Amino acid sequence: MAACTAGDCQSGCYRKDDDDDSVRTKRSDLINGTLSSGNVPDSANHHILCLKCKLNKNLASSGTVSIDGDISRFCFDSFRGNLFGKFKLAVTSNAMISPTDNVLVAFSGGPSSRVALQFVHEMQQKAQKNFDASRDRSLPVFGVGVVRFRTEIIRPRTYIRVAFVDESAASRIPSDEFDKAIQDMKSIVSNLAPPAKAFHVVLIESIYSSNGRDRLKELLNAVKDVTGKEDLLQHLRMLSLQKIAHENGYTKLLLGSCTSRIACHVISATVKGQGYSLLADIQYVDARWEIPVVLPLRDSLSQELNMLCCLDGAV
Repeated sequence: MAACTAGDCQSGCYRKDDDDDSVRTKRSDLINGTLSSGNVPDSANHHILCLKCKLNKNLASSGTVSIDGDISRFCFDSFRGNLFGKFKLAVTSNAMISPTDNVLVAFSGGPSSRVALQFVHEMQQKAQKNFDASRDRSLPVFGVGVVRFRTEIIRPRTYIRVAFVDESAASRIPSDEFDKAIQDMKSIVSNLAPPAKAFHVVLIESIYSSNGRDRLKELLNAVKDVTGKEDLLQHLRMLSLQKIAHENGYTKLLLGSCTSRIACHVISATVKGQGYSLLADIQYVDARWEIPVVLPLRDSLSQELNMLCCLDGAV
């Protein structure tokens, strides 16, 4: 075979060094958005482009909301994709959800639990599409249910963020506010695309077999220390979640605890002298419970989750 030359070769296997450098430079300029229509570098345009995709305007230049920090350097799609990528990586690398699992998402309606519900829903949707497209359909699609605590024991600050257990026996918040909150949560869950998801409302006093409300009040009144009462309520919430998960055949309990919330827990537990249990508390998967508890948002900041909900129109 005759060797090709620079003049007649059409395969692109041969280029002069200066031509190669020119093409490489132009490609780099196009990717970085620094060439305008007249081939003149547009530095102003470069500064408003997304750091990741180099195509869309970043959030700082959109003017929709006031954004500081690294978040402002990305466009909405890239920012959301980064968050979803961290969520998915946490789920897959720590074997949080398998095809045979039935997952119960603790849902309060706050930013963290909303993002957790939406992301696990998207993963379920993709699994369903893969299942429908496969011929043998050997791998089933994991199920998803939603639980909400309803609160009525101490004060609004004890309104649980990671689930909605009905604590109406334990707070002074008007019951009509809880009823409205429940209807809002049902609307959010029902508006999700298929597969359908069961919605549960669990009473915190359901941990007792009888006279739950009276016994719960008696128990809480016996604890005079505010910090001790909060710790007790947190434990009762988890018991209620475990109970509803066990009774309905769920194999995993998913909480929306994020990095910021976990950091607060670490400081609080350390001050209280509860450091011995911290290592297990902050793991991706807490297998101490009968129904393992998973934390797929462990690597996400509350600022990121709040901003995503704000940009997405969820709050």
